[in-house]
Amino acid sequence: MKSGAKFNWTRRNFLKTGLLALVAIPLVQSCKKTVEKLIFKITGTNHILGHRLRTGDFPKPSKTINENIVIIGGGISGLSAARWLSKNNILDFKLIEMETELGGNSLGKENQYSKYPVAAHYLPLPNLSNKNLIDFLHESNIITGFSEDGTPIYDESQLCFTPHDRLFIHNYWQEGIIPHYGLSEEDHNAFKIFDEKMQFYKDAKGKDGAYAFDIPLYLSSKDEEFTKLDQSTFKDWLLANNLNNSELFTYLNYCCKDDYGIGIDKVSAWAGIHYFCSRKNTQNEVLTWPEGNYFIAKKFLRYTENKTHKNVLVYSVKTAENKVELLVYDDRLKTSTKIIANKIILATPQFVNKYILENRNEISKKFEYAPWITATLAINKFPIGEGAPLSWDNVIHNGFGLGYIYNQHQMLNQYQTPFSITYYAALCTDDLKSERKKLLANTDDYWKKVVLTDLEKAHYNISAEVISLELHKKGHGMISPFPNFIFSEEIKKAAQPIENKIYFAHSDLSGISIFEEAFYQGIKAAKELMHDTALDS
Repeated sequence: MKSGAKFNWTRRNFLKTGLLALVAIPLVQSCKKTVEKLIFKITGTNHILGHRLRTGDFPKPSKTINENIVIIGGGISGLSAARWLSKNNILDFKLIEMETELGGNSLGKENQYSKYPVAAHYLPLPNLSNKNLIDFLHESNIITGFSEDGTPIYDESQLCFTPHDRLFIHNYWQEGIIPHYGLSEEDHNAFKIFDEKMQFYKDAKGKDGAYAFDIPLYLSSKDEEFTKLDQSTFKDWLLANNLNNSELFTYLNYCCKDDYGIGIDKVSAWAGIHYFCSRKNTQNEVLTWPEGNYFIAKKFLRYTENKTHKNVLVYSVKTAENKVELLVYDDRLKTSTKIIANKIILATPQFVNKYILENRNEISKKFEYAPWITATLAINKFPIGEGAPLSWDNVIHNGFGLGYIYNQHQMLNQYQTPFSITYYAALCTDDLKSERKKLLANTDDYWKKVVLTDLEKAHYNISAEVISLELHKKGHGMISPFPNFIFSEEIKKAAQPIENKIYFAHSDLSGISIFEEAFYQGIKAAKELMHDTALDS
């Protein structure tokens, strides 16, 4: 959810112990007092409206309207599709979004202290082969030009400032997040061997000439030598390669939960290796902004101006008489409308599609999503800590969550008070469905204590300095690539257009929830629609 990979090739993208064990840790007295005092706010996806899809208790449509093309879903996939259509002079479309704002997992907000992300907060520099994304970044003035050999030149103010990251380990803040402080020679050797294996896979190519691991994922080799890695867990692969080291496991758990919301014992080996080996850019930098990837999401909005309907839920989609019939509910007006469209792009995840389309239950069963919480805190000051200074990314070794981002890091006046930080945690201690239920069932006070308790591990008595805390809940934060999913028939079927009328675009169709995949899926769906439209004419 943070959005990327952080090994020797510096990549940053959104737990270790069980939830019950964490909560059992006594909170310090100051934490208990502060929880009661601080300004507290709960946000998140509109699950109440979304869950109405299960019951279908919507009013009958009061009117019928006609549209040419409708894009359903205003996350990066939907926005990317809208941009691609627009740039190809297809302007007669509408975009429907259930939430109050566009952006999906790239949403960001602002308080009186700083802009801040609520989900994905950075973008690694794209591979040079990813021409479409490079064009978009150039169009958005994130890339300012190109060198003589064609290498993109990035706006330096949008590249992550130093210090990049630090790790709290053995009561000390070390520079960098790959652990080295307090490790044994055996631990260091395990990391060295793992690094060598990852370098092999980073450079490896299949018999088809493609890199074994690439971004977007569709560029990766289909050679069975590599795709068979999807059949086992990452942990099983590590053990089979004599990499049985607790410190390495802790680090790799962090990495996998960062991008996939699940740890090494659940994620497929192919996905685990992809995290470290798919990035080919040698500049080893990331783009980031105070509001995270919302900065990029807003670059799409000019393509959706006067074309967007927000707080509107699509609750039925079906083909009829060579058209697509949509039933939609406006949550503000509390009315339903029937829309007759020529074609649509469903930029919605499969856990939504199974409720609005017929005969999608079997396809959707394979798709599993990790729940997440993020928390943005305003803090008067940080308690003194030994070691590396406050950095952009701050990770707590063996913590419940994935640490926190310093939101003001990219601002010219970096060290201003109050400080604004955003904390991340993937909830994957048990099966994802049960964790999702816990996310919604546990009290707000419960989650406040979870966040503050974890931060207290690295910042003793930080709770006494907290001014405000905004908790953001996402029940289906990201697709989680369990074994036998990435190359599954279910993904292929879920992506297949229906009657040249309904097209699909979402990062879960790649099996990996990162910006690049969502961007690619939007373009792919738009191209399919345009191709079929040309054939129709």
